[in-house]
Amino acid sequence: MGLKNLLGVALAFALVASGPTPAQASAPVTPPGTPQAAGTQFLSAATVDLAWMPAATGTNPIAAYEVYARRPGWTYPDQLLTTTTSAWVFVPIGGLRPATTYQLYVRARDTSGLPGPASAPVTITTLPSDIVPGPPVATDATATTATVSWRPPAVAIERIAGYDLIVPSATPTQPIQIRTSMGPSTTSAQLTGLRPGTTYTFIVVARYTDGTPRSAPSTHGTVTTAPSVPPSPPSDLTVTTFTPTSATLSWTASAPGDFPISRYYTYVNGGALGVPNPGPDVRTVTFAVSPGSTYEVYVRAVDQAGIYSAPSETFTFTAPGQ
Repeated sequence: MGLKNLLGVALAFALVASGPTPAQASAPVTPPGTPQAAGTQFLSAATVDLAWMPAATGTNPIAAYEVYARRPGWTYPDQLLTTTTSAWVFVPIGGLRPATTYQLYVRARDTSGLPGPASAPVTITTLPSDIVPGPPVATDATATTATVSWRPPAVAIERIAGYDLIVPSATPTQPIQIRTSMGPSTTSAQLTGLRPGTTYTFIVVARYTDGTPRSAPSTHGTVTTAPSVPPSPPSDLTVTTFTPTSATLSWTASAPGDFPISRYYTYVNGGALGVPNPGPDVRTVTFAVSPGSTYEVYVRAVDQAGIYSAPSETFTFTAPGQ
């Protein structure tokens, strides 16, 4: 082979060797794992509370859980009922028809939109609408009280033994709370001891006399109490007494808002002071200090409804050295 041909072969080899490197194969993307249904509660004519265990995370974080329903024997596409970020809590699922059998399942979807496998289905049959009371509705609400009422089920009153107003449990391991029980002819309840500016969720369960299952609940209803005027912040913070190891803090009383003052909470360097919280007629606390250390203290009042004032102005001092 001549010198010219040898140079041509060498040049071609060099061009091939210096060409682009083939792209490395990307790692496979793993979808989220399979959620596991943990149970249901309070099946009504149109709703049910469903809980599930969280799915294992795949390559990307889980963005949401999707709850679907299919009706056995139907050829229609499965229905997306709700999308939520919750797991291991009871999620109210609506959009169901009375006296209808459904298979509910859950799947996780990650932040890239990739769905994971569907959970095993949970089969439910919603109740006939005539045995289910209407949801509780607030007819009057103050800062700490509310009157709620509901529509009775469309059955003869002789079949009704009474009603329970229930706070649904949040998780599968938390017990339900029966707020009050009423007789068969009473379809309203007066609630007391509520917190101002707070939304509560309730359901009404009808109890029957003829062997009908007790689980005949309404759909969820909410009650929101009125906001309350909080106490004013304590004022005039000062240290009145020093010892080598303690300081005594005093302040001027807060003005009550809608409710009387219950006690004062004191804080030092961003945390609780660690001493008993004085009642409304005591406006001084003594606490331990270290010589030469600097302290930032403030006080808040709380009233008998559990409403806190804004913090007082922060008072800063340095304990004297020994």
